[in-house]
Amino acid sequence: MVRLLAATRLLLERRNFLLATTLASRALATTSPQLQLRPGEATSDDEKTIYFVRHAEGYHNKGERELPNWKSDNLGLDPKYRDARLTPAGVAQSQQLNADLRKRSVPPPELVVVSTLSRTIQTAQTGFKDLPGWPTTFVGTELCRERISVHECDHRRTLTDLRKDFPFVDFALVKDEDDVLWTARKENEPSEMAATLCYERADEFLNWLKNRPERNIAVVAHWVFLKHMFTAHAADPALATNFRNAELRTAALFRGSGKVEL
Repeated sequence: MVRLLAATRLLLERRNFLLATTLASRALATTSPQLQLRPGEATSDDEKTIYFVRHAEGYHNKGERELPNWKSDNLGLDPKYRDARLTPAGVAQSQQLNADLRKRSVPPPELVVVSTLSRTIQTAQTGFKDLPGWPTTFVGTELCRERISVHECDHRRTLTDLRKDFPFVDFALVKDEDDVLWTARKENEPSEMAATLCYERADEFLNWLKNRPERNIAVVAHWVFLKHMFTAHAADPALATNFRNAELRTAALFRGSGKVEL
């Protein structure tokens, strides 16, 4: 029975991956040849090694887990969750990420990329900062922020506030003081978990990474954004499974055949 349930779960995951990939392919029909991601490190000079990390636990994650009326009462729309910060448990997860990285013999990233939401920056600050031989360059970009919907945790603060709280991050790529994307761009269609605009932004982000001069890059982002990105660009469906908080996955970024290879 256990084996049957496990097999059924794998089949469902495979089916969902194929359905989502179809939607992503339609959204990215004009992109060719398509950038792809496979598990592991780069193996040739025209590939890049990317360390993808989901942010550690934020207060919105804690609220969703602990409050039984989180969804029924739309508590995620409460302004108190705007740009949610890390919980003490999230800080501990970031510290564990740092400890794990110290034990691993992996090529150090030349650059750490974070979204413009505080929880990714806090995760990177603790998880990647001050590792022996690791980078001091942190760049913030709107391209890898969470899928833009109605949840206040994904509503960024002003650029002035971010620069004040995180002076070690280069925010030169962020052009707007206020979060204009929050009002001008909602990534909900045809659904929050398969949003055409989020697929397009993920594609733009990967192209930006591919055009960077660095060969080894760390990215701290968000699970729904990462879900869109890997669904559209993963050569292995295992990469498109949900991320745990502070989970790290290593992937090689390369230019493929123009379609996801299943």
